[in-house]
Amino acid sequence: MTNQSEKLTEQKKTRGGRFQILGGTFLVIGIVILIWGFFEIPMNQWLGLDFLSFAFSGMILITSGLAICKAPSFLTIVTILISVLILALYIWAAAMGMGMTILSYIIAAAITIWLISLTLK
Repeated sequence: MTNQSEKLTEQKKTRGGRFQILGGTFLVIGIVILIWGFFEIPMNQWLGLDFLSFAFSGMILITSGLAICKAPSFLTIVTILISVLILALYIWAAAMGMGMTILSYIIAAAITIWLISLTLK
């Protein structure tokens, strides 16, 4: 009986380690994408679609990495909020029609509330 419980504990540790590596990889790739965006796009175009796509992609990867690594809830929530603010800027810069813009904001707010509620569980 003890042998089986030891095997299960070892399997859980191995899976946890794999997820830690995956989360860390997401964090590093997200940071690299953010830095790449800062160097690729001139400062006067940081509110343009090109830079905002770099920033949003990097923040999504950073948020995912923190969630996978089981970082503190407040840190994950802060990165979710930063990501949704960058998404709101992206939607605004895309200059879509009024209906599409409002619909996009509502969907982004709903997904944000859902993700925060999942994080707080």
